[in-house]
Amino acid sequence: MLNKQRIQLDTRGAAMTRARMKEGLSQLELAQLAGVSLTSLARWERDETNASISSLELVADVLGISIDEYVGHKVRGPRK
Repeated sequence: MLNKQRIQLDTRGAAMTRARMKEGLSQLELAQLAGVSLTSLARWERDETNASISSLELVADVLGISIDEYVGHKVRGPRK
């Protein structure tokens, strides 16, 4: 029997907040730099709505990270 280990990932909003705070930016600063609304950014971070891929690209570019990193996606090793 395979021993399956569950990996707990942050919510997308928590990963977004962590990435922003790591760069020392407020929500307002990040929203302005990325050209998105403050309201939208705040709702993404609270997991109330999901950002579109194009919006994620804008924000991730400001933070200098990939979309996968921004939303907390972890790549698991190959299945055995």
